[in-house]
Amino acid sequence: MPTTLLIVYRVLGTVLFALAAAAIVEKYRTVRGAALLPARVLECRRASSTSNSRGAGGYRYLVELYANGRRLELETNDAFWFRHDKDKGKVLQVWYNPNARCVERKSWETEFFAAVLAVIGAALLLIR
Repeated sequence: MPTTLLIVYRVLGTVLFALAAAAIVEKYRTVRGAALLPARVLECRRASSTSNSRGAGGYRYLVELYANGRRLELETNDAFWFRHDKDKGKVLQVWYNPNARCVERKSWETEFFAAVLAVIGAALLLIR
């Protein structure tokens, strides 16, 4: 196999490993010190920071939760490609941190995505 192609595979494998690690670190930095609370989905709406171009995605859940005896309405940090109207009224678990401007939805997607990136990165690094 050409040396140039091996170098490209090694660099790409290393980058994928770094992205997997960054995804896990970012998620657990967000949820550190947070409390796991039930929250009810009020609506799925487009985030204000999303581009107005067609197909930009950027939909987020607006959830209602009760923390420290107060009712709060906060957005999740999700970024769905399309509106999830069927989820209105659904109760989900969120990580609430009073210092954060949004809540993190408890899910397995980040860990799964990081595992897939790490496996692909390992496969690229093992090519001889």
